[in-house]
Parts: sequence; structure tokens; C-alpha cells
Amino acid sequence: MKKPNGLLFWPLGALLKVFAYFKGQRIVKKTKIKGPAITLSNHTSFYDFIYTTTALYPYRMNYLAAHKMFFDPLLGPFLRLSKAIPKALLQPDAVATMKSLRVIKRGGILSIFPEGQISNTGKFMLPAFSIAKLIKKAKVDVYTVKHQFPYLVNPPWTKKTFRGKMITTVDKLIDKKHISELSEEAIYDLVVIGLTHSPYQDNLVKNYTYKLNDIHGLEYVLTECPNCHQVGMKSEKYELHCPHCDTKLIYDKYGRLNGQGVETYYKAQRERLIETVMNNPNYALESPVKLEGYQDKRVKTIGEGHLKLSQAGYHFEGVVHGQPTTYHFEIKDVPTCPSDIGRNIQIYEGYQLYQFVFENPYLPTQFVLLGEVLHENERSSTRLHP
Repeated sequence: MKKPNGLLFWPLGALLKVFAYFKGQRIVKKTKIKGPAITLSNHTSFYDFIYTTTALYPYRMNYLAAHKMFFDPLLGPFLRLSKAIPKALLQPDAVATMKSLRVIKRGGILSIFPEGQISNTGKFMLPAFSIAKLIKKAKVDVYTVKHQFPYLVNPPWTKKTFRGKMITTVDKLIDKKHISELSEEAIYDLVVIGLTHSPYQDNLVKNYTYKLNDIHGLEYVLTECPNCHQVGMKSEKYELHCPHCDTKLIYDKYGRLNGQGVETYYKAQRERLIETVMNNPNYALESPVKLEGYQDKRVKTIGEGHLKLSQAGYHFEGVVHGQPTTYHFEIKDVPTCPSDIGRNIQIYEGYQLYQFVFENPYLPTQFVLLGEVLHENERSSTRLHP
């Protein structure tokens, strides 16, 4: 794997630095990096690739990117020009690992978003343990490129911008000479500590303000009323309200709803679901869906049918490419489903994408949460009864 072409990268990178500055990014600490190295970034907005690139500029890096992104008509060509490495999401990928180690062997900088997806609450999501295994195998300096508050400027539930300040810091996390002394568990803990970020908790300290904008789309993350627990929150300008009990949540210039962060309400929603599943092990969700997958180097609709999620797994029955088709995915094999909020959930099997699209925009988040809860229950049961 070669570095990105300097004649393209440096002028484009300079333009991206100007763009990021006007978006509100301020790089407050920039530790000098020398390859070979690995950089790790948290992931809370669609612009994080830009913010990481500008923080590392003028150094050229090879990104490890989700395989699906290479099929995007806008992102795909950019990723290929930047010599990014496609990675099968949320599962082991020997080819991607081999290419990553080749970048490092040639003295390059490998840039990774360990969460594997954008956090829909802004809070750092626990990465797969494989990141520790890769670091242990690579034996090179590891740096964090940590972004605070992009979620409050460009949250993933809307295309609108809430203008305000973002902070980026570049720090050395692990010196290569210490890696051989550290266990994989210790390396993993350092990664989590180094990248942990909560826009709500961190802004209780900073008290940065953000220009208010329409919050439509947030109701597809916080789908349940925190008071009566009915599904179907509605948005209007800066307010979420429940049509069942008239509870109101007002979004303010600090990115809070009635003084609380999005993650607080989301966590409560998740805990209610855990209780529901405990009381009813047969709890399930089901819905008609369209199925999207890879076709002609794009992500296109390839079928439709019915998707059910229960303790038995994800079960799809329908018509795909004109033929009656059934797909089944075991709960133990799907730790979480990445989601385009309000639109779909995604299951990956090797380099194959199964993207289930819902007409009801509240359902994707509900499916994501139920899948995670069932997966955790499955893991707990396996540990108790090996």
C-alpha cells in the first residue's frame, strides 16, 4: 500500500484545513508524528475524516475505511485516490489486516476510527477488541486524534449545522518500546481511556454554545417519550414533544434537552428495553423492509420482504433479484447493526452488505437497540453456560 499522492494530497489538504477552520475546528495540541505509526480517532460526525486529515496535515495517512463507503458515488473515488484500505465492518478481516501491516512496514501512518461507525449520541462507543490485537502485532507508536464536540456542530441525525467550536488534540498514546510489555487487555483499556468523549459531560466543563437549528431527525434517535414511554416523539424547530402525554424536551444552545444530554435519554431508553426483554424473553420486532445490497458498484435496492428480530436471530423472508429468498443471522454473530438514522440497519457478512430499509423511521433505532440487548444476553448466557 502506497501513501496518497503528495501532488494531490497537499493542495487538497490545505483547502480542507481552511474548510475545517470555518466549520469551527481548533487544533489545540499537535504532537509531532513520525512514521511508522497508528493514529486512532473517535467518530461522531460525517466530517471526522476531514478533521483527522487536517489535524495530521501535512503528514499523509492511509485510512482504514468501511467497505461500504467505497460504493458511495461521492466518497468512493476520494477513498481510492487517498489509498484507503477497505475493511469488512464489525468482523475479522485478514486482508485488511495484511494491507494495514504493509502500510506500517513501509513506514506509513495508518489512521483508524476504532468504533467502526458514527456514534448516534456523540458518546464514545466501545471498539472491537481486535484494535488491541492489531496494535500488539504492529509494534509502532500509537497516537490519538481526539475530536471534541463535532457532534454538537454536525450531529448524524440531521444534515443541518449548529455552528460552534470543536477541539482536536493529537497525543501520543503508546510508545512502541512499551508495547511488548503491555497485554492486549491493557492496550485496549488505554485506547478506550484515550478516546473516551461525551459531548454532554465535556460541555458541562467547557460550556461552549452552538447556534440553534431545526432538530428534526433527533426523534428517530430518541424514539420513546421519557415520561410515558410511548414510541413516536415529534420534532418542531428546537423542541421534541410527545403526542401522547404532551411531555416537552427543549433543545438549547449547549446541545442539551431540558438540561440533559442526548446520551442520557438514550441510555434510559436502552435500560427500559433491557427490562422489557428480561420480563418477556420472547419480545420481538418485525416489519416489512426493502433490501439494499451491492450491485453495479453501487448500493441499490435488490429485493423486499419481511424482517423479524427476536432471540432466535435476524430472519428475513422475501424476494431478492426476483427469487424467493430467506436470510438468517444468528444473534451471537451480530454485536450491533450500524444504521443510517431513521432509514436502515446494516448487517455485514464478509464483504457482503445486507441493508434493511424501513418505511417507519422510528424502527431502525429500535432494531439497533434490541439487537445489542439480545447480543449481550447471548454473551452472558454463553459465559454462564460454556
